[in-house]
Amino acid sequence: MDDLRAQAMSQESERRRHLELQRINSALQRMAAGEYGYCVRCGEEIALKRLEFDPATPLCIRCASEAESGTD
Repeated sequence: MDDLRAQAMSQESERRRHLELQRINSALQRMAAGEYGYCVRCGEEIALKRLEFDPATPLCIRCASEAESGTD
């Protein structure tokens, strides 16, 4: 049972690393396109403090909050 739990934890860790690399690659693509720092949903500028906290964030705080709450 411990082996199954360790395997599941390892798979989850790998999945999270993969998602983080996708977020970073997307941010680099936005930089190359001159679109970094702007929300991919509404186009508004993302607050500097938000980008300092998470440089790969694709959404402004409003759109991120709406996405979390399921509101579109």
